[in-house]
Amino acid sequence: MSMSLLQRILVEKPTMAAAEQRVAAFVSASPAEVVRMSMARLSQACSVSDPTILRFCRRFGFDGYQEFKLQLAQSLVPSAPFSYEQIVAADSIDNIVRKTCRNSLNAIQRLLEDFDAQQIGIAAERLAEANWIGIYATGISEVTALDAEHKFQRLGLRCQALLGPKTQWMHAESARPGEVALIFSQSGHTKQMVEVAIAARAGGARVVSIAAGDSPLARVSDVTVAVLPYDRTELMTPLASRLNHHLVINMLVTAIAVTSGSEFPDQLPALDSWQTDKI
Repeated sequence: MSMSLLQRILVEKPTMAAAEQRVAAFVSASPAEVVRMSMARLSQACSVSDPTILRFCRRFGFDGYQEFKLQLAQSLVPSAPFSYEQIVAADSIDNIVRKTCRNSLNAIQRLLEDFDAQQIGIAAERLAEANWIGIYATGISEVTALDAEHKFQRLGLRCQALLGPKTQWMHAESARPGEVALIFSQSGHTKQMVEVAIAARAGGARVVSIAAGDSPLARVSDVTVAVLPYDRTELMTPLASRLNHHLVINMLVTAIAVTSGSEFPDQLPALDSWQTDKI
């Protein structure tokens, strides 16, 4: 799959001079705004000269700024997987809502374009075959593990979200054949999760990871559902990697339910009477 203009900008940004990096950062953060800006306005916004803008455009094979803007606009239709609108303290509530929704939609589009659907099928098969599933995560991914536990239990799968280093290490070391360790990690570089995977495999369990494809965790897993991580993790922005991890859970649940038929009925009606009292 060929890279979009926004993807190329992000890939080449580290090799640019400081002034061009400022242009790249602004274009990546607000591509829709750049399409409506004159070269003079963009120069002012990035604190660079007009010749710097021209050099930036020519770097990507365009003769001038207008040709660059045309290609940038085309890359935004229907959406730009790598486009990102930073939320700042001065934003109005309307802007916060709009940017949050757009960033989330772009994250989903990025997942769709980079995703290998076959990995979902293989992972769902491993989970459905397991006699017990230990769900591991740390930090912000712990919420994802709890979501997976709830949804898998609705299917009748025997599973537990294992949180905290001591609990995780105890279960990983006692893993045995027939079990699956399902591990969530946005980067795939968390040492604790890699060690859990190694310990679980040593006991004979299979390891299914939801993580970056080219990562230490992926290399010690039996199956990896590769989700490209997002680097943008400012405090006032939605964490797109976590959003996509929740989508992967929904894909796995649906795949297991469809392929397993009545073997895994939805258990929620039976549980609902004591889980939630309604009036």
